[in-house]
Amino acid sequence: MIPIVNIIAALLTVMVLSRIFGDNPFFRTAQYIFVGVSLGLAFVVAYQEVLRPAVMAVARNPTGSAGILYLVPLIGGLLLLPRITRRQGFSWLANIPLALIFGVGAALAAGGAVAGTLIPQVGLAAGPTGSIAQIIGAVVLALATIAVLCSFYFTTQNTSGLGRLARSGGTIGHWVLMLAFGFFFAGAVQTYMAALTERLRFLVDWVSQLF
Repeated sequence: MIPIVNIIAALLTVMVLSRIFGDNPFFRTAQYIFVGVSLGLAFVVAYQEVLRPAVMAVARNPTGSAGILYLVPLIGGLLLLPRITRRQGFSWLANIPLALIFGVGAALAAGGAVAGTLIPQVGLAAGPTGSIAQIIGAVVLALATIAVLCSFYFTTQNTSGLGRLARSGGTIGHWVLMLAFGFFFAGAVQTYMAALTERLRFLVDWVSQLF
């Protein structure tokens, strides 16, 4: 006997694949189910892993280190609630936690980009060591990095020598960006095709079990 879970999975797979024939009620139904289940799961995880432990920690020991640590995000969450009322008299309170969230998020993104991408890129480009192939690869990486940076350099006039040099490097950097985007797109397509192959194989196995 085929488990009910496999039947539901097969039906949802067919409903999603029906998008090939255009937008239709079956695809929209599967989309709404996916969004609803995802939001429900996110709410349950947030309640079990974040909200409930925070409330219990503050209730057990409000003056302790754990209570004070959880009290700050709890107050920030409460300050977001006036936005529900849409009253301008109190909705400005939500700007405080929102500004904190966006500020910390931007700082983490900038720090991660510098520490995880920029510094390793500069290190690889600045110190070519090893075999001839590694040295050539490091030189090409350095030149491609400079060319890409030139494509975003707009503060010099094209009439000057530096401006013409930056414009020429920017043209090369534009093609480097196109190649990089092409590789990324090819990787995304390969991932999608692997997912499609897995789903089609699942449907074939499910139909073979029926007959």
